[in-house]
Amino acid sequence: MISYLEGKILDKNEKFFVVDAGGIGYKIFSHSGILEKIPEIGQNVKIWTHLYVREDAMDLYGFLNKEELEFFEILISI
Repeated sequence: MISYLEGKILDKNEKFFVVDAGGIGYKIFSHSGILEKIPEIGQNVKIWTHLYVREDAMDLYGFLNKEELEFFEILISI
């Protein structure tokens, strides 16, 4: 499980952003409220993450703080 990532923002759009952490680019999905708050391209960021694994995909979801992550994990467990 990937708990958090810290690195430089390489790209962002209305559905996801990409963080370079240790030379690897992680595509992180999030909602518009978080995407508006993350720093601009080229700036550093620390993101709490949840790796959602399915048969056909592995998606990484990102949150600005641990409380948002915990709330998301409660929602998907219902």
